[in-house]
Amino acid sequence: MTVNEIVKMSSEILNLGLSEECFEGDLPDNNVVKILLNSCNFVYEELFREYATSLRKTVVEIKDGFADTSLYRMCRVISLVDAEGNDVKFRYGDGGLYVDADGKYNLCYARLPDVLSWGDEVRMPSPRITERMFVYGVVREYYSVTGDWALAKQWDTRFKDALQVAGVKTSSMRMPVGRWL
Repeated sequence: MTVNEIVKMSSEILNLGLSEECFEGDLPDNNVVKILLNSCNFVYEELFREYATSLRKTVVEIKDGFADTSLYRMCRVISLVDAEGNDVKFRYGDGGLYVDADGKYNLCYARLPDVLSWGDEVRMPSPRITERMFVYGVVREYYSVTGDWALAKQWDTRFKDALQVAGVKTSSMRMPVGRWL
């Protein structure tokens, strides 16, 4: 599904009365459509931050206690381990990670998505997240931005309930340490 199709579905649920011409061609010069596009990007990033199943791995070098990770568009570290597979303690910093010891480490992280444009195809972070769930989030965000907190709360509940019913889990899960049968 494309961004303009999601914006169209959202506007229909919101009963905004936007004309069909708004959804044909390039991004229209319409403030409501721009709010909906920004809402799409907000929800898209939120879903990737919380439910990304596509993780990336790389080797980072720590110099002077700092690893520059600004090129990775990283939203969350899943793990940082040394060559022997031991977890390494770190702190988030502006544009990177702070680590006590210099060296090379294996980094596993969830990456932020690219910013959505008007005609882009939306790729969900998990196959369990449907377009309808995404639209619920966009409607919630629209109500939040426009200041209707009561309806924003209702749609937030709907959005989160739909994610929970679908069985979408966060990507920060770890296997417990212990014996295996």
